[in-house]
Amino acid sequence: MPSQTAVRSLHRRLSLSLGGLALAIGLLGAFGAWVVVRQLASQFNEDLAHAGSTMQASPAAMPVPAPPGHQTPHIVIQTWRPGDGALPGHTSDPTVLVPRVPPGFSEARGANGRMWDVFAMQAGTAWVQMAEQRAVRNDNAARVAMWAAVPVLLLLPLLGWVVRASVRMSLRPLGEIGERVAKVDLNHLRPVETHAAPEELRPFLDSINRMMQRLSSLIDAERTFIADAAHELRSPITALQLQVDNLRHAPPDAMEDRIDELQRGIRRTSTLVTQLLGLARAEIGARASPSEVALPQVVTDVVTDLLPLALDRGVDLGAEQMDDAVVRAQETDLRMLVKNLIDNAIRYGGEGCRVDVSVRRLDGHAEIEVADDGPGIPDAERTRVFDRFYRGGATDEEGSGLGLAIVQTVVENLGGSVTLSGRPDGGHGLVARIVLPLARADAPVQ
Repeated sequence: MPSQTAVRSLHRRLSLSLGGLALAIGLLGAFGAWVVVRQLASQFNEDLAHAGSTMQASPAAMPVPAPPGHQTPHIVIQTWRPGDGALPGHTSDPTVLVPRVPPGFSEARGANGRMWDVFAMQAGTAWVQMAEQRAVRNDNAARVAMWAAVPVLLLLPLLGWVVRASVRMSLRPLGEIGERVAKVDLNHLRPVETHAAPEELRPFLDSINRMMQRLSSLIDAERTFIADAAHELRSPITALQLQVDNLRHAPPDAMEDRIDELQRGIRRTSTLVTQLLGLARAEIGARASPSEVALPQVVTDVVTDLLPLALDRGVDLGAEQMDDAVVRAQETDLRMLVKNLIDNAIRYGGEGCRVDVSVRRLDGHAEIEVADDGPGIPDAERTRVFDRFYRGGATDEEGSGLGLAIVQTVVENLGGSVTLSGRPDGGHGLVARIVLPLARADAPVQ
């Protein structure tokens, strides 16, 4: 009885079934050839005995005419003694004359035109040669070949049926697995059972299960994202509707204040929608081909863009160390994550805060560091601030809780990491650090 491992292996199952069938056909062919060879050996013995028993003195003139009904024998034995001349002194059949040949095995054409295979030897003073018809040997070879092929020919229909049945039985697990996979949909992403699957399919099924796990996680995250986005958009849209109603019924002297309030609401909603689109784009992944981007240039451009916001909030924004560092990414992604980090530091650092931005090149990777001396974030909240829509104790009216979630998603897509920590000098504030792999590790450091 085959083991469980053998039963669950397509290779072993097919090898056992087809190998067993081939062995059976080979044994039958060998048995048929054995039977034929036994028959030929028996016939050869009879011919040899008959030739030996019919040895007689040959007539003076050979060969003599064959009597009616006489069949040329399969084997002829001839002997020459001293003084016999060119014709044998004794022969097993005087109707056949095979010329005298050199010692050993030879072939010769008889007087009747037939080809003979001859063995000749010196036996004392006598010369003996035994000859067998070439046609008889060819017939015997054909008989052996035929009886070896007959079992194969007879078993060909059975061979086809057994091969078909073996392949169907061996591949039946594929059909069962295919049916289980066909039942998988977005609402039922259950892994495919691999315990009873053939071992050749297990790596493939494991890959499918891993893919379904990733897809399930992505779908759950997307559902959560849609629910959170709908919830977050409901409030600003409702607020905009109220502001429009207030504007419609506002007295003339309050019209300007109501318009300013409406503009702030529109700005908040626009910021939220922009960040939602940025997060969705980051989670889907960049579709364009990345290129080599110089980090110092990107950071400098973002700092320049955010200077008006920093001045408006009384924040001292500046760039410190700027090492030469090149990474492979889309420039828009890099700008988005750097802008979100610096924007958070400006908004939540408070008036009079100082924000320093640095780019460092260390040990084959690049670091983007944004350090501020604002109130910082409590240790217990530093991991939660990367969750979507989480704002903690933030009070900024235009904040959406998506900035750090976008940063983390983009950085992970680029194969890097982002961390938040306190200032190394122990003072108030927060240090946000992004680590990205360099595109050219052998580029010179400036």
